[in-house]
Amino acid sequence: MSRETILITGGAGNLARQLTDELAATGHRIVLVDLPPADPGSPHEYHVADIGDRERIDSILAEVRPDRVIHFASLLSGGSEDDRTRAWQVNVDGAFGLFEAALARGVGSIFFPSSVAAYGSPLPEIVPPDQPQWPTGLYGVTKACVERLGVYYHRKFGLDFRCLRLPVVVSRFAPAGAASAYASRCFVEAATEHKFTFRVRPETRPSLIYVKDVLAAVQRLIEAPSEELTRRVYNLQALSPTAAEICQAISRRVPEAELDFDPDSETVQLIESWPVRFDDTAARTDWGWAPRFDLDTLADDFLEELLDGDTDGRHLRGTA
Repeated sequence: MSRETILITGGAGNLARQLTDELAATGHRIVLVDLPPADPGSPHEYHVADIGDRERIDSILAEVRPDRVIHFASLLSGGSEDDRTRAWQVNVDGAFGLFEAALARGVGSIFFPSSVAAYGSPLPEIVPPDQPQWPTGLYGVTKACVERLGVYYHRKFGLDFRCLRLPVVVSRFAPAGAASAYASRCFVEAATEHKFTFRVRPETRPSLIYVKDVLAAVQRLIEAPSEELTRRVYNLQALSPTAAEICQAISRRVPEAELDFDPDSETVQLIESWPVRFDDTAARTDWGWAPRFDLDTLADDFLEELLDGDTDGRHLRGTA
């Protein structure tokens, strides 16, 4: 992919802040959009804006003239349930306004990360890409809506919409408000606090993916030639360990950590409605997706960084 101007909404968030350095390292101009405050130490152009402010978003696209947009801006699962009106405004109305602005300003492509939360239950053991979606949480409802919006804009107007349904992402920056954060916080808190309480059952096992595999997948998909894509929305599968297996993997590496379980019924119900395993055949066939990390290599890599005190994520740069 030649040098591009890439605008990232939700630019201060979990995946965005890690993907930014990956893309910048390959020579792209990166422009970030998010709520205040801007990071004064960031070397990248930063525009302060609410994704729901259509006039502001349109003016930024008119000024920046990005080749593509990576749309991460979203209210997460916990916040969506706490404020449904705001969740709809940010997650759905914000995406609609962004698609409209992209058409008006000649943006070539939009990438959107969807989620396991876009499904509901019951589900088959292996979830096919066209499995009916009846999400149980509002966050998942909004993700499914934006998937459909993106496909509509592709079919109706030719917008190059690309989307990944991401499993639960394991990352140091996993936001505390997300129900899925347990899969990340267990590693972080075991390494830093030497204790963690799982609020899910030992048997809970949604599909997971390590953040370094996410960064690699996003880059591979956005760089793939459009004519090789047979879909606009792809499933990804990496690993599906139980919470007990994660706990055991941590204990083997941080034996002094006190780990226990105190399931929260609401959290359990939500997460156990999510897919255990995705059928990601199309991603593997169309653009060469294959995960690098299983549970052992994930635990080795992640805990090594955490125990080495890599608090700003420098080790994440250039690795995907």
